[in-house]
Amino acid sequence: MELTLPAGDVFNVYLTGPNEATKAVLIIHDWWGMLDYNREWADYFAQLGYRAMVIDLYDGHHPVDVKKAGEYMRRFDQKVNNSKLQTALTALQASNGKVAVLGWSFGGLQAQHAALQNPDKVNALVLFYCRMILDKHNVTTLNCPVLAIFSETERTWPDKQVFLEQVMSEANQILQCESYDAAPGFANPDSPPYDSEVAEETQQVTAAFLEKYFA
Repeated sequence: MELTLPAGDVFNVYLTGPNEATKAVLIIHDWWGMLDYNREWADYFAQLGYRAMVIDLYDGHHPVDVKKAGEYMRRFDQKVNNSKLQTALTALQASNGKVAVLGWSFGGLQAQHAALQNPDKVNALVLFYCRMILDKHNVTTLNCPVLAIFSETERTWPDKQVFLEQVMSEANQILQCESYDAAPGFANPDSPPYDSEVAEETQQVTAAFLEKYFA
């Protein structure tokens, strides 16, 4: 389906789950664009009773390699992205009580932007192996618990996790961290680092986290 920005431009989303759901999740793809596994995660949460939406920030584009993915990501207009995220959150919030935002890699970065820009609309945040922009200057803006899932093979781990734990603790914000001996991209079946066991476990960890705070 399509959603319309205030300026009149449209963008695509995948929407599933019961209309009458009182909980929802907004899912943001990694730097490869919207893929089947993003929609499969939405279907998973729909089966758990969520209204689930995958937002396509790439407008149907799928980079062919890492170089192209990096180039495409760097060309992004964050203001346009923020408008799309806000529009998607508003659409989900219209008929649902609590809304979570979940993203992998590039999507995790965008999920942070969504939560920081729309603290009144985001009730939980789930981040997978992404760059962290949460710091002591903006973390107090958050109005939700955070689940951060890390790859232990990343060059920046564990320093990135330790920093986030310190920042969140000093701000009295709720944080749950999980780390896995798997490379970034482990949730993506089309990626060489894919690890089906870790992907399934993190899916269950995410569901448990959301159930705890959305109950």
